[in-house]
Amino acid sequence: MAEADLDALVAIDAATPPPSWSREAFAHELSVAQSRPCVLEDGRRRVVGFLVWWRVLDEAHLQNVAVSGACRRAGHGRWLVRALLIAAARAGARRVLLEVRADNAAARSLYAATGFADVGRRRRYYADGEDAVLMARAAPRLGARAAFGGPRWAVAGRMRP
Repeated sequence: MAEADLDALVAIDAATPPPSWSREAFAHELSVAQSRPCVLEDGRRRVVGFLVWWRVLDEAHLQNVAVSGACRRAGHGRWLVRALLIAAARAGARRVLLEVRADNAAARSLYAATGFADVGRRRRYYADGEDAVLMARAAPRLGARAAFGGPRWAVAGRMRP
């Protein structure tokens, strides 16, 4: 992820109800030491998705992930999450955590399908008062990489499926 990507990231996030991050929030991630932001590009090098995660001690924390509307339901979100799991394991994380809106059934289904389980609830977590469901899973063993069908690079920077 680079400063040149910020407008595309904001546009993708704004089309994902409810939008959560401003241009300034994305820009800030470029300077945060523990942040691992990346973009997903299509064959014409257009940004069609993104993922931001943090490496903190022995954990990885998914901060934000989204795919553009035209590219949804094509497996890109699952691909990004699986790539995150591999990168987290490579970075030495033992566990991967995330918060998701309690009413976001599609995202919760995606996370459950990639091995995450509900482990708690954060009451009134979001600015609009909605609860977040805390989900977690163990980071995969590096030897399990082939089971994910994922990429062979670390999730940071640019990627193409």
